[in-house]
Amino acid sequence: MSGPPRLPRLYHVGWVVRDCAAALEELSARLGAGPFRSPEELRFDHVLVHGKPASVPLRIAYVALGGVVVELLEPLDDRSPHAAFLAERGEGMHHLAFVVDDFDEQLAAVRGDASTELLIDGTGPGNPWRWAYADASAARGTVIELWERTPVSEAQSGSVLELLG
Repeated sequence: MSGPPRLPRLYHVGWVVRDCAAALEELSARLGAGPFRSPEELRFDHVLVHGKPASVPLRIAYVALGGVVVELLEPLDDRSPHAAFLAERGEGMHHLAFVVDDFDEQLAAVRGDASTELLIDGTGPGNPWRWAYADASAARGTVIELWERTPVSEAQSGSVLELLG
């Protein structure tokens, strides 16, 4: 076996915050972050969280920071994995995201042991493309988010990457 597949270029760093607008303002003022995409409210209704059907409501903003896109995630309820992260650890880096061609192979590789639970499974019907958060224990405490490369996901990721110029 030749080892795990190589991940492509990092798409974004996910950062859980209490308030997207305040985080954008602070990152801009203190670190010169920008440009940014204004926060928008999204609800992910066709997902499994720890293997059970759930809804994940978030306010999400994207900002360019030092040549990297940062996705700011503000939980809008107290039941999502993002809310749990905020309650347990406070604001901070939550995940690394990659858009991949070989989704099944990459997901198997980042999960390691096939019994490793997915934190969020967005691979079912009703999602515009397959995506998942692999539990942090398989990656030294950092959640790995994978998006399957499709025309729809490419359009979304491309519009976000335009922030980098």
